[in-house]
Amino acid sequence: MEEQYDICILSVRRDAELAQNLADSIRRYRLPRGVTLPDGLDYRRILIRQAEDPFDEEAHQRLRACRFLALVCSPETREHPDILERVRYFRHTHDKEHIIAILAEGEPVESFPESFIEKKTVRHILPDMSVVERIETIEPVAADLRADSKRRWREVLRYETVRITASVLGLHPDALEQRHRSRRRRAIITTLSATGAVCLFIAALFLRLGYIAKTEGDIAAQQTELSLSIAHRTMTDLPAAFADDPQALLYIDEAIENARADLEDLGLADLLDEAGGD
Repeated sequence: MEEQYDICILSVRRDAELAQNLADSIRRYRLPRGVTLPDGLDYRRILIRQAEDPFDEEAHQRLRACRFLALVCSPETREHPDILERVRYFRHTHDKEHIIAILAEGEPVESFPESFIEKKTVRHILPDMSVVERIETIEPVAADLRADSKRRWREVLRYETVRITASVLGLHPDALEQRHRSRRRRAIITTLSATGAVCLFIAALFLRLGYIAKTEGDIAAQQTELSLSIAHRTMTDLPAAFADDPQALLYIDEAIENARADLEDLGLADLLDEAGGD
């Protein structure tokens, strides 16, 4: 029985590292809550192949068993004979919707195989009501992994990972991306809330130490002032940053109240109130 893969990522050797990074990113991706995998499908089953690998009978079977072909495209890819051979073979058993173009370098017209680009005759009505026909080039919708910095590369990799996964699962990319962003936002809010609570607690301890030692000199006084500033910013700026997000405010308010309760147990609530200003 042929081993089933959901995605085959194909590239030339010089793009092998990018192909591996993309595969790792897809495998690590977790579907948002409420999105389930269709029966028999698992987007994490990925086959990575290079154009320079032998294309023997076993390789034919593996490619045939893949649901999707993700082709990493760069100028070297456009007319690479081994790439074109594999694309032709895949198209014998799959429709074109199961081929995902991934732009790694260059412009589409110089990186996509010629068969990926369609030419269509389009009729245009001119202002004088005459009709002319023009041949227009239609490029496939592709994942774009081009980036001019490592930071930008990480951003586009995260974004395109969601879009590619959505295509494989037959979902609208925007819908999955919105759920993914919502999940990341909840994680960020939780992290910020926990960080805020820790900052409040540490700031209050500094306040207590500064309060005890403030008569000992200017350094202690400056320490007290700085601690008050830290606590004040934590209690006011953090909620303000998420004022338009009721769910975020719930997390933040809960964290602040928990911090208050802990500080009351230590007898520091009066200092925390002084930092908050009210």
